[in-house]
Amino acid sequence: MKPVWGKRLLRWAGLLMIGLALLAGASLPAMAQEGSPDPASMPIGIVFRWLNFVLVIGALAYLIIKFGAPYFRDHAESIAKSIAEASERRAAAERELREATEKLARVGREIEEEHRAAERESAADQERIRALAKSEAERIGQAARAEIEAAERAGAQELRAIAAKLATERAAVLIRTRMNAAAESALFDSFVGELERAAS
Repeated sequence: MKPVWGKRLLRWAGLLMIGLALLAGASLPAMAQEGSPDPASMPIGIVFRWLNFVLVIGALAYLIIKFGAPYFRDHAESIAKSIAEASERRAAAERELREATEKLARVGREIEEEHRAAERESAADQERIRALAKSEAERIGQAARAEIEAAERAGAQELRAIAAKLATERAAVLIRTRMNAAAESALFDSFVGELERAAS
């Protein structure tokens, strides 16, 4: 839409040009009759100069209003649109920056929480390993004590067997050295008597 003042200006310029054209048309026959040597120096020449000036200025004003106003309006609208888009992009960039800052802060907190959780898990693992090592040491100790006791019992039995064997061999040697025919007969009689008493 053209501004109202532009329409008014065009209307007045048009009326002025029509008026000047009528004035020029009426004064041309008068100029032709007088035969003046220099029409430019006469008042009608001055009027024509002003009329020419007004026509040129009016044409320029018309062209500026006709073609310049839409151009400048379109240019202003494109600038306004660019400013609005830039504002939207800036708002989006600020929003993204804010979100990135919040994410970065959350990442820092998450790293700290992960660090604390890792420390807790490490402490728990150390405690489990200590408890497991302690129970394993106790189990190995019990197994070692059981082996030692078994070895002691086996050694004691073997020692008894060796002692019994040695005692038997020593007793056999003693009996052979001390035994004579009379002692053998007394021993046999004593054994037979024991059997008779046990049978009765």
